[in-house]
Amino acid sequence: VNVVEALQEFWQMKQSRGADLRNGALVVYEMVPASSPPYVCYVTLPGGSCFGSFQFCPTKAEARRSAAKIALMNSVFNEHPSRRITDDFIEKSVSEALASFNGDREEADNPNTGIGAFRFMLESNRGKSMLEFQ
Repeated sequence: VNVVEALQEFWQMKQSRGADLRNGALVVYEMVPASSPPYVCYVTLPGGSCFGSFQFCPTKAEARRSAAKIALMNSVFNEHPSRRITDDFIEKSVSEALASFNGDREEADNPNTGIGAFRFMLESNRGKSMLEFQ
């Protein structure tokens, strides 16, 4: 499987199914300047998420494939319904934040507090995937 090609096709398919991709379905690769191994490559997805090569890469082509592999895995995983920001997800996340910081319920309803701002951000992104939210 050509993972670089598969990643591009994945995003083109998302666009053809109506995904709102501001800059189209273009996947952008950037190499870190280096004259010898290990080579490092970053891939930026149409939604803005960025992933880098994750293993020792003796060639620039291998670095590109490595970055594409991790980006494709994240893109596909992100499509699972459990990765969507739903009302249940928001309530659970806010409750966990309140418990972690010993906050009270009023804090969650006040957008001027950290937890309130967190709740507002989640509610503003309801229906999006975690990768889109990121």
